[in-house]
Amino acid sequence: MHRAILAIALKALRPSLTLTEFQASSGIRGRTAARNVLDYLIRKEIGQQSDYRYSFSKSDRMRLAILALQNGNDLETISRALSWQDFEAFASSLLSLSGYLSECNIYLSKPYRMQIDVVGVNHKSRLAIVADCKHWKKNHLSLMLHHARNQAKRSLELLKCRRNISQAIPIVLTLYPMGLQIVEGVPIVPISKFDSFIQGLPLSLHEIRVLSLNTIF
Repeated sequence: MHRAILAIALKALRPSLTLTEFQASSGIRGRTAARNVLDYLIRKEIGQQSDYRYSFSKSDRMRLAILALQNGNDLETISRALSWQDFEAFASSLLSLSGYLSECNIYLSKPYRMQIDVVGVNHKSRLAIVADCKHWKKNHLSLMLHHARNQAKRSLELLKCRRNISQAIPIVLTLYPMGLQIVEGVPIVPISKFDSFIQGLPLSLHEIRVLSLNTIF
């Protein structure tokens, strides 16, 4: 599938639509060509088809975005087609599939008002993955350092008010296609590698920052 078609398809996806609606939204001229695109997405396990309608979740939109980036699409173009909700829903679904109890958009009011994008809690170990989702276009070290420090502080505040959490791992998730980096103990994880990061977490705990209520900044 041509990379330009993937970007066009991403902009046209809706929670529920027919072939005719997809063709109109995407601007793909031929009905057969539009159907081929939708069939391709279904084969890639992006979306579902039922009778004459296709359905796509926020996680499906994120999967298509990753596929489009892997096929050489421009990061800024893909970022414009995504919402924060797409990003957060995908991260949350990956945590849930790995056995974590996940939440999105958690608001804390003390010591000051702050928001945490995604939290996944392992109910057995009471370990939480606390994620901040960023639509970065570039991976400047100063930017990563700033957000890594802020996320560590937010994670510690979450620990103070959640009795079901004994330890927290602050991470920053990015759409930017790069290798996993660790900044002051905080993992900077591209969303395309988040699932492998979760699965490999038990083996990498010694390399990253794990916060507890005894942590001092």
